[in-house]
Amino acid sequence: MSSPLPTGECHYNPLSEMPFALSSSPPPAPTMGSRKMKKPPPITPKRFTRFFTPRNTKSGSSSTLGRSGRQLQEITQSAINRRNATRRTTPRKTVNFADAMEDTQPQTPESNSRKRKGPYLSPETSPAQSSPSKRCRYVTPPPFTILQDEQPIFDEAPVFPAPIRRLKSLGGTSRILQRSFGGISSVGRGYVQDHCASWQDHTANFYSGSDDYHQLSQGAPPFCTASCNTNFMVAVGDEDGWVHLLDAEDTASSDFTKSHLSFRAHSNAIMDIQFSSDDMYLATGSGDQTAQILDARTQQCVSVLAKHKSSVKQVRFQPGEDNIVATSSRDGAVHIWDLRCSGGTNVHSAWGPDAPYASSIRTFTSAHADSAYGHMSSMASMKGSREMSGKSEAVNRRSDISVTALSFLPEGRKHLLLTASDASTSIKLWDIRGRYSLRGPALPVSTTSQPKSHNKHRHYAVNSLTLNGDATRLYALSKDNTVYAYSMSHLILGVAPELSLQSSSQRFGAVGQEGLGPIYGFRHRNFHAGSFYVKASLRKAQGDRSELLAVGSTDGCPVLFPTDERLLKRDPQQHDEEEDELPQLSSVNTSQLHSSRSVSTSSRFPSLLEDTIPIYEHGTPLIRGHNAEVTSVSWLRNGALVSVGDDCTVRRWKEGRQARDLRLKGETEGRRWQAGWADVEGDYDEDDE
Repeated sequence: MSSPLPTGECHYNPLSEMPFALSSSPPPAPTMGSRKMKKPPPITPKRFTRFFTPRNTKSGSSSTLGRSGRQLQEITQSAINRRNATRRTTPRKTVNFADAMEDTQPQTPESNSRKRKGPYLSPETSPAQSSPSKRCRYVTPPPFTILQDEQPIFDEAPVFPAPIRRLKSLGGTSRILQRSFGGISSVGRGYVQDHCASWQDHTANFYSGSDDYHQLSQGAPPFCTASCNTNFMVAVGDEDGWVHLLDAEDTASSDFTKSHLSFRAHSNAIMDIQFSSDDMYLATGSGDQTAQILDARTQQCVSVLAKHKSSVKQVRFQPGEDNIVATSSRDGAVHIWDLRCSGGTNVHSAWGPDAPYASSIRTFTSAHADSAYGHMSSMASMKGSREMSGKSEAVNRRSDISVTALSFLPEGRKHLLLTASDASTSIKLWDIRGRYSLRGPALPVSTTSQPKSHNKHRHYAVNSLTLNGDATRLYALSKDNTVYAYSMSHLILGVAPELSLQSSSQRFGAVGQEGLGPIYGFRHRNFHAGSFYVKASLRKAQGDRSELLAVGSTDGCPVLFPTDERLLKRDPQQHDEEEDELPQLSSVNTSQLHSSRSVSTSSRFPSLLEDTIPIYEHGTPLIRGHNAEVTSVSWLRNGALVSVGDDCTVRRWKEGRQARDLRLKGETEGRRWQAGWADVEGDYDEDDE
């Protein structure tokens, strides 16, 4: 009988190849019901940890191992996962986290020569390497050449289609026929749509009958007129300072031949008149050097605007803000008034100290004076020499350039103000919110250059400024018998010479440089601006009514110009019979424009033959309504026109088929007595038959 194994020693069982510990007592004897011999209990986790964890982690010597540890080391020495026994890739011992937590700072475990390099080493000494078992999922294939078939070579010569030739100017019948077959989306350069209408269709139906005639009782010639914004009342100001209110509604109850109300507002001539946006107030500018605001219901003076030193030429309400008023005068100044502020210091001799004076909140002194003259004037005041004093006197006379026209921009840009003078056709744009010095000429936001034809002859004044419905075009009535059209986009941008074809400068807003000039103009053989009282007015497009520009004339008849630029491009006078392409606006030949006229406006003015902009002459005069100069015109809410003349008459022009009857049926049965009509050209009435 063998002796038992000593307690605490390990015994190797070759059948199980696992070490196990034997207890001091022998195993219990098997029971009678079990044939399998009971074995000692398996190794618990506590014994397993104690067996594999070294007692001292800092000691790597194998001499401290017991007999069981040496036997286990010999068994695991030739592991199948180790390919190279001399070079180890993984550490032999694991980290004892219990010992690592004793230090305040984490440390990397030390390794001896027998430990393999792995992810536990310092990244400075040996960075971690990727596993060789990992492979890239996507592999870029090697480049290869794609073989393409050669292009076939044809022996035939290329066939080019015939170029599309632009059609010449079509007549009304041809255009209607083309439209009946579907038409085309665009005709020519810049055409959006073709409504197959002649420009005379918009102006040929105006007439004035015997019941559209009003004779002023006082006998003083009227100088200005303005229509209400909310009703059909018309105000007329005359030379004696009287204001006449007429009911211009075309109904049986209204009588245009009689004055609805007349009262005297000034002791001198009324130069300009305008209603507020709600028609509650009436602004008048007079030759007594003042302007006043009247209550339209009571005809009482509400405010007196007395700061000018000469006659007030124009007065305008700010759009959407009836408390702000702008006035211009022959003294060269422009004043901005606030009716909510009282100005008791401005006492006028004609009104006395008890008048309700308003306060001026902004002043543009010498608004259209030349800056060079202003510089000479300052030098003359400094030196005081006799020669320079003579120049300074000329400067003082020069600085009193009359500001003849005013116009606010519509709401949204109502802080911008346009002005024109009697010195040149140059128009200036001002910002009334800015601060301007009283010591010298004020500097505008932008200015326009004069027409090139004026530089070779002389400068001409501007009588009136009018904006179209969407404020994209500005129409200036010049005394050279031309209405010039300006682009408001160019004017609002400021001085932009790079937009001109003759300039290569790229500077914006440069002081002392002029901006762009007019882009085209209107003329007519019956339109002449012989005095400063000739004005212009524009009817906005509304409903089936087109936009029209009406101007007075010294020839005794108002003239109507359609402003639709589609009609301008359809003007047959623009097209040369020998050319296929439509000429550009900037390169239109003036002789081409006037070729079909027997009497041309330019023939009376030889200096204007060298126009560099297109001039359109498709205006329609309203004849037989006046027998003297027609000064002012205004449009009513229903599209009718009111004109005043030096023959002390006021005319109302309506639209209807009666105009054609007055043109064709002649003087029989007295149908033309005290009547007027639109004078069309050519065979326009014959085409309607």
